[in-house]
Amino acid sequence: MPELHQNGPSTISGCSALRFEALAPLGVENSDSERWLDVAAGASGYLWGLGAAVIWSGWWTVTRLGVADGLPATDLAAVRFGISGLLLLPLAWRERQAIRLVAPRLLFFMAAGAGAPYALVAGTGVKLTSAGVGGAITVGLLPVFTLILSALVLREAVTRILAAGIACILLGAACVAAGAWDGARGGYGLALFVVGALMWAGYTVSLRRAGLQPLTATAVVCVASLAFYTPVWLVSSGSARLFTAAPADLLLQALYQSLLSAIGALYCYGQAIGRLGATRASVFAAVVPLFSVIIAAVVLRESPGAIDLCGAALLSAGAIVAARSQPSGR
Repeated sequence: MPELHQNGPSTISGCSALRFEALAPLGVENSDSERWLDVAAGASGYLWGLGAAVIWSGWWTVTRLGVADGLPATDLAAVRFGISGLLLLPLAWRERQAIRLVAPRLLFFMAAGAGAPYALVAGTGVKLTSAGVGGAITVGLLPVFTLILSALVLREAVTRILAAGIACILLGAACVAAGAWDGARGGYGLALFVVGALMWAGYTVSLRRAGLQPLTATAVVCVASLAFYTPVWLVSSGSARLFTAAPADLLLQALYQSLLSAIGALYCYGQAIGRLGATRASVFAAVVPLFSVIIAAVVLRESPGAIDLCGAALLSAGAIVAARSQPSGR
């Protein structure tokens, strides 16, 4: 049965394993009950992963819209974590004892990998290239880096099917990079997307190792960014530029960046990690590339070439193949 790394007895949707056994049909052995729980946990993990993937797919386009409207990545990060950090501050305080039990280095990698530093890296990359390429490269390469870190840190096993899926993902990423290459500017943007993928992989593995509940982990990321990034932003940039943006644009960024992206997507992703494991959850997220390219083409009128579409399709196909592998040790 997959570990859910919660503080206390292992639970699924708040119900203890003992309670599930009590609800099992008469005559069903414990092993059958456990297999049923495995299937239920895995199915719910895919649903949570799908929720995160849908939000991520739109994030790249929404961020590109913000940058085009004159809001730099620094301001977007402040909006994202200023609001979400304040909303989750009471939860972080309530769960402070559980958070203190986590190694400081894990908390650091969680906050850096999914917090303000990542938002700055990804937002700057989107400004230099395009939303579709950002979603394809960053989320597409996430399973590759997560696989490497999981094998080194978590000792997760690597199946042949998973390796084949990762190889397909790498080929797709190469196609997208080749199609998006546009001199030094495009090269810098691609490099930032690769760094962003590595940062998210660090968050994924650290969360798995920390064992915090998904919403508590989300609070750690958002509150840490509120505490360490927002004061620096206020002193260096200030909030004046925010009020020069159109009210509708600012409202869109506030709702999507803070509620959906910072809180909703992180919570969904944390649930997927708890049910599927770090590697399989990250692989599922790689279906985002194709969605992000399509959304960017429809909303931003970006025109992906044949090689870009082929690369995005390979990334998503690799994710599907790898996700069908047997659960690795976790």
